[in-house]
Amino acid sequence: MILTDQEVERYARQVVMPEIGEVGQKKLLDAKVLILGAGGLGAPVIAGLAGAGVGHLTVIDDDEVELTNLNRQIIHSMDRLAMNKAESAALFSRSLNPDIQVHIKTIRFSEKNADTLVGSHDLVVDCTDNDETRYLVNRKCYQHKAPLIFAGAVRTDGQITCFVPDAEESPCLRCIFPQTELDYDQAPSCSIAGVLGSTTLIMGALQTAEAIKLLTQTGTALIGRLLLYDGLSARFTEISVSADPACPVCGKG
Repeated sequence: MILTDQEVERYARQVVMPEIGEVGQKKLLDAKVLILGAGGLGAPVIAGLAGAGVGHLTVIDDDEVELTNLNRQIIHSMDRLAMNKAESAALFSRSLNPDIQVHIKTIRFSEKNADTLVGSHDLVVDCTDNDETRYLVNRKCYQHKAPLIFAGAVRTDGQITCFVPDAEESPCLRCIFPQTELDYDQAPSCSIAGVLGSTTLIMGALQTAEAIKLLTQTGTALIGRLLLYDGLSARFTEISVSADPACPVCGKG
């Protein structure tokens, strides 16, 4: 037996699937995943990966839980207002699944800590809401050859894709969105444009699914494909994306 009796029972609904099985579940239990942000996207990702039995989660967020978060950030609650979001995420995760390890960083992801954080994990899930951090983690993931799952959500719209440096067909974030630092403040934020709670839940659930697929090496990940979600029309649109030979980060092609 690869799993203990308790693990077989806890993860029975996954283990019974031929795409996962005991071998796939063991891969999840052994995996180390870095989650950047415990907000709108991070909340469903943290809940999903903790429930699925990803054995080692590191959550980084320097923000505090606010009342305006609670329409969508389902792992937080009224009794945790003003608590650091990473600390709140750890309380939720350990309550849901006490058998996994949850590490927290109550600091901002930056040049000072990026190499250590990215380099010590098998996969990174980008649940941030600012472009400066997105481009930084994109660059660090390419340098450390760490798969990166990117998503964004605002109003009723979302987008998601996977960047896998070792995959020949994979672009990186800057290939698709060749912005510069001067463009960082141009994207609308949720505080200004608004966001429907279901939008972040859907996009976070998709990030969770992509993470599980990559960790268990099953299915077809969103590599070289950008999936767009339009909540008002309930439509998904897929766009093919490719590496830019002139990209200053990955320089593929």
